Amino acid sequence: MFLDNRTLLLSLVLTCAMMALSLAVVSWGREHDSLKKWAGAMALESVSWLLVGARGTIPEVLAIVLPGLLMMTAQALKLAAIHEYRDLAWPRWQCLFPVGLVFLIFFAVPYEDFRSRLIYGSLIYGAQMLMIVQILRTDTESRAGRAWWLLFGATIAILPLLALRAIVAFFGTFEFATTQSLVAPNPVQLAIFVGLIALSMLGSMGFILMVKERADRAIRSLAMIDSLTGVFNRRAFMERAEKEYAIAKRNKMSLALLMIDIDYFKRINDEFGHPTGDSVLVDVAQLLESRLRKQDTLGRYGGEEFCILLPATDEAGAMAVAETLRNTVESTPLATERNSISATISIGVTVCTANCDKGFYELLDNADAALYQAKHDGRNRTAMLPIGCWNASPD
Repeated sequence: MFLDNRTLLLSLVLTCAMMALSLAVVSWGREHDSLKKWAGAMALESVSWLLVGARGTIPEVLAIVLPGLLMMTAQALKLAAIHEYRDLAWPRWQCLFPVGLVFLIFFAVPYEDFRSRLIYGSLIYGAQMLMIVQILRTDTESRAGRAWWLLFGATIAILPLLALRAIVAFFGTFEFATTQSLVAPNPVQLAIFVGLIALSMLGSMGFILMVKERADRAIRSLAMIDSLTGVFNRRAFMERAEKEYAIAKRNKMSLALLMIDIDYFKRINDEFGHPTGDSVLVDVAQLLESRLRKQDTLGRYGGEEFCILLPATDEAGAMAVAETLRNTVESTPLATERNSISATISIGVTVCTANCDKGFYELLDNADAALYQAKHDGRNRTAMLPIGCWNASPD
């Protein structure tokens, strides 16, 4: 025996209410949290479905007008929640206009013309879903995760249900387009309710998991990114470098490694203070990054030292890049909070050719020895040592 529509409406009420309660508990105590808005949306949906199920036992204004307003307001809150999740200002006109439009339509259209109410309500609801789809489509960061597809897919899947509802209301029998058809046995309403229960749960779970995935990405970023300069920290650089080295050896491609040191950095700290020294580190990192290709990897190796990995780069190319970086830093005044100072860098270069049989850490030792050579020769210069020659560096 199939469930009737009232039982399914009760399921919708309980599903939305439990989801709203769960989200409210999770987001409790947070000042700006998109989960709060989503929890509010689920709470409004729960009340809306409760009023729909109570038709015939409560006044018509509560049973017909209020559920539509609450449902549109819930979708407006979801749209606002997604904008807040993306740290965007939520578009008030997009959120509030559909609610105001439903308010006007539901009071302008007579109560007995339920067919028109169904059609207008479905169209406006569908327009809100399209707004949500649009903002989700532009979220390229979240799209890389699986949770985005849950929310996006659930939102898209609601559109055919709304279209079916509007079409049947327009072309269907009189019995479908009455207030009692929502709670009376009806195959179309049955399909719509079942679909909405599933999609409501799926979409909400998708949004919750999107928030979790973003938190996970932030944690991974903190573990990989140097908090001062914004480039890879030593651990992340080494992990990336070992992978790039393995790829270069497998494909028999050359790989260049640059080790960079800011000259007389201790003197900058002693003369201008550590805040100025931090500003110099940030500026130098930005200058280095601005001159690199997308496939190159920059990392802060420690203190005032940086490392750069240049895939598919031979000795001539590596020296050209190193000299470009050195000249850029030397010729660019570094504007700190209180002073405008100049800085220079020394660079050690080494290149592993296609026939290189050394390990990555030997390559790293060679770059370090080349850097030592550049500093020994007077700083603000570039030195290169062929792979395998690190023992030739001066004491």
